[in-house]
Amino acid sequence: MAMLPFIAAGCGGRPAQEPDPMPVMIAVVEPGDITSTIVVPCRLEGAEEAVLSVAVPAAVTSVLVSEGDRVMAGDVLLTLETDGMLTAGMSTAAARVSAARAAREYAAGNLARAEALYESGALSESGIESARASDASAQATLGLARVGYQQAASEAALGQVRAPFSGTVTRVWARPGNPAAGNLVALSGGEVFEASLSFAPCRLRDLHAGQPVFFETTIHPGELFDGVVTAVSPSVDPVSGLACCTAQFSDNAGRLRPGISGTATVALVTETETIVVSQSAMERLPDVGWRVAVIEDGRCRFRTVETGLQEGFDWQILSGLHEGDSLVVFGINALTEGCRITEAAE
Repeated sequence: MAMLPFIAAGCGGRPAQEPDPMPVMIAVVEPGDITSTIVVPCRLEGAEEAVLSVAVPAAVTSVLVSEGDRVMAGDVLLTLETDGMLTAGMSTAAARVSAARAAREYAAGNLARAEALYESGALSESGIESARASDASAQATLGLARVGYQQAASEAALGQVRAPFSGTVTRVWARPGNPAAGNLVALSGGEVFEASLSFAPCRLRDLHAGQPVFFETTIHPGELFDGVVTAVSPSVDPVSGLACCTAQFSDNAGRLRPGISGTATVALVTETETIVVSQSAMERLPDVGWRVAVIEDGRCRFRTVETGLQEGFDWQILSGLHEGDSLVVFGINALTEGCRITEAAE
């Protein structure tokens, strides 16, 4: 029995030596900004487009432009054979202006009478709205007739088709010697472009007119062209199952062209002065969540975090992490709760 203490002392080994501190990359948490985005492929079209034609039959004598040419407002695009047919076309256009002016005067008189009746309570809301719509329609018809007359007069005097605005020639159907029937030249505005963007219907609640958009194309690598969402369709396409919005981009430098393909990035929501963490500093949990590792007294402490917005591989952290925390930004997968950690040398 006297030997037992000796045996016990001999068998009780030293405590296991704790492993050396695990070197990891560390960063102090600071507030930042994050923007939720969607990225979709798209193709640019001219926001201002015109398909030019002549009002009466004529013959094309020369075509002065080709597809892709840049033209200025007033440039001659093609010339026509000037004869009596063009004069007759101007007479027809003048008759249309006269008829449209008479219809406009009649609609304006009706509107004046309807407004008087409406003020006295003798006319319903629907009645005054109908009179206003008829007057607006007559005014628009008169405007179109005047434009038609101006075009016919220009053709009759000069036998020329000119660019109504500065832009790019996108299609040329006219050929010298052929009749000038149907479409002759298509022209697209050169400074403003449109793109139709398709996206998942769940994004409808996040999209609205006025949101910023950025266009990027491999033709100009590394450059971003600013734009804005101009309209959002409230319905979903029954064939593709996608929703759609329209975006416009400006390019005063003339680097963009109709038909260029690229990607559009729509900035949905921006949060400022918030905690933002790269996904490389996070570990996914089995129950569909995330955790991060921080240093407390030289040891690893895991924290479950609640995420918010996502931008690429960056996440907004809503809870579980605070400004000033020492965050393990790389190497979290090799750590265990409570293990010693130290900052790795750069």
